[in-house]
Amino acid sequence: MEDAPADEARRPAQSGLVPLRRNRNFRLLWTGQVLSDLGSEFGVLAYPLLLLALTGSPVIAGAGATVTSIVAFCVRLPAGALADRLDRRKTMIVSDGIRMVVLAGLALGVGLHSISWEVVLIVAVIDRVGDTIFSPASTSALPSIVEGAQLEDAWAATEARQYAAGLGGPALGGLLFSVGAAIPFVGDSLSYGVSVLTSSRITGNFAPAPHEGPRKGLWSEAFDGVRYIWHDALLRAVIFQSPLINFAFQGIMITVILGLRHSGTSPVVIGLTQAAIMVGGLLGAIAAPRIQGPLTLSQMVLLLTAGGMVLTTVAALLMPSPLIAIPIAIPFFLAPTANAGLFAALLRETPKSMRGRVNNALLQVSSGLAALSPLVAGLLIQHASASWAMGAFAAALGISTVLALSLKGLREAEAVAS
Repeated sequence: MEDAPADEARRPAQSGLVPLRRNRNFRLLWTGQVLSDLGSEFGVLAYPLLLLALTGSPVIAGAGATVTSIVAFCVRLPAGALADRLDRRKTMIVSDGIRMVVLAGLALGVGLHSISWEVVLIVAVIDRVGDTIFSPASTSALPSIVEGAQLEDAWAATEARQYAAGLGGPALGGLLFSVGAAIPFVGDSLSYGVSVLTSSRITGNFAPAPHEGPRKGLWSEAFDGVRYIWHDALLRAVIFQSPLINFAFQGIMITVILGLRHSGTSPVVIGLTQAAIMVGGLLGAIAAPRIQGPLTLSQMVLLLTAGGMVLTTVAALLMPSPLIAIPIAIPFFLAPTANAGLFAALLRETPKSMRGRVNNALLQVSSGLAALSPLVAGLLIQHASASWAMGAFAAALGISTVLALSLKGLREAEAVAS
């Protein structure tokens, strides 16, 4: 396994660095990602609402999100390998270009009232696959745009971008859906189109690093990322914690959508509730550079899981009131600091030729269980209640808390790294 380049493996001195706000390529990358994420966030609310309107079934609406998650799970590893084989800037352009065209077609079909729920599901799958290919390419391009010492701040800005899209996307998507079911998908298509334009203006060399020796098959190279993670003490420790956490957090958000809608809450109020939750994440991303340092990653995980368990239990008691946004927003405030430290370490320590595979391998392992959370939420809401669904995800965070207290891997990895 090749070593990470010395200039990217360590943090250089901060003096003399161009601020991120003055880095043209970073601004273009960040703007394109904001718009791409915004389009995806339209779909987070619009897809289940459209499926619910077409079928009247919370189970089908929840299962739709589960199907897209399963498809993303299946293509994530080869998508990471593709990001290491292809020019990363061109990959971003093609991914969002295809999504722009497909979403425009869906909007036309919805507007003409000639759409079935099966077609909506197919489009949702294409949309999710495009995101799965776009993400490792954009993440892997980051060290070619910013200096190594700026990776934590750059990833915190990336977290802020994601939460900003999560803040504005659902609320705007709910408002647009109330005006017309096709309108969110028109906005989705336009956001991808602008992302194509911004990505095409980024300058620099984003070609894949030279590959030593003969190429292996795509799937064989894809699993190189898994093997790399397993031999890295810090990343290996993280993968024992993250699946349950992601299962719970994704389940919480889909429960907010389906639970409130099933109780008769309007799409606008649902979007505003999601936006209020995203405020917590956005503020946490802004505060992340100042929070980093006092707490270790293991302490952040324990605070996130134990605090999340208590606060999600409170949200279960508040269901179906939109006030659930208050307790849920607090764990979202804590998450960006841990994520910034993790992804900065990943990008700094991973060889350039493997960044796409390692990024997607980490996402694959940490998000696999989360593919089931929308289906679990839909079943519990339909056959029990939204409060029971929220309580189930609080229990998942409780199990993760027990693991955080009992497993020593993360603390041992931190001791080795210090």
